[in-house]
Amino acid sequence: MKRLLLTISATGIALILFAAVGRRASGLPLTETIYMVPEYDVEIYLRDEVWQTGRCSRRDSVGLGFGATDEFSLWLQFDYLSASAFKATRSDVGDLFIKGKFYIGDYARNQIHLGFLLSLRFPLGKNAYVADEWRNLALGKYELKLGPFIRFDIFDVFFIHMNLFYTFREGNSENFFGGFYFDITKKDTWVKVFGLNPTEEDTFFSTDRLKNDYFSISMAWNTNYFYPFIPYIEFYGSIRVSRAHIDTGSVPIEAARYNVFLMSAGLRYFVKEAVYLGIYTIQNPLRMSQKDFIQAVYGIELSCQI
Repeated sequence: MKRLLLTISATGIALILFAAVGRRASGLPLTETIYMVPEYDVEIYLRDEVWQTGRCSRRDSVGLGFGATDEFSLWLQFDYLSASAFKATRSDVGDLFIKGKFYIGDYARNQIHLGFLLSLRFPLGKNAYVADEWRNLALGKYELKLGPFIRFDIFDVFFIHMNLFYTFREGNSENFFGGFYFDITKKDTWVKVFGLNPTEEDTFFSTDRLKNDYFSISMAWNTNYFYPFIPYIEFYGSIRVSRAHIDTGSVPIEAARYNVFLMSAGLRYFVKEAVYLGIYTIQNPLRMSQKDFIQAVYGIELSCQI
């Protein structure tokens, strides 16, 4: 009886701790999660990844997250690229990301949790359409990603995360923000509804500008059964929206030459409730037919919330 009570108590403590961890900020490598930075808290995270894309390169990421409210968190992420995986060599800056997450609510007796993502890529890296040096590690063009993310709780032990995102991608010869019109003294601004009218040419939503866009869907499973170790697996896929010809259709990147399917597995160890270390890998099951694309990624990560 005593052993049973101790087991129940230990399980209860683990569940309480994981509930707190469940409000943690960091998403998984391929999947955005429902976890948020608590109000007024700050998250700092580091990721070091070795990328196999015909050669081995390294991408180091530094991120800073802010909990504006319990329902809204904001992150900044900066990437730094190195041509060699394990020694000092040629390097360059990667892209910059600004990500906002909105916590919408809990449903089905607190078993379903829903949020919304808005993420903007700033092209600090080289243009991947014309330069192959950092291709797939950086894009060098604007992207706006948005859509819902959701988590399903199963017996408060197993968790399923799902994403469905739409990404607006800047074409090689496009001006990403050129499809908007803000001069209210001009007739075009009203005809084009500030650039939101899809029936008009040269608007943000015009058919020609949507050819580079793509949908992505991902799913992840993790469990708190082994807490403080949290294992997870992921699946990710993306497909370009339009089947029409694009001038960058032969460039070996996502949503150009290739539609993507990737798999991931990883493990996080929570040193404390607000600190974890992680290790993970991303694998491309289609690598034999995509030899000039992402073959594999191997990463380590550290996150600290203060």
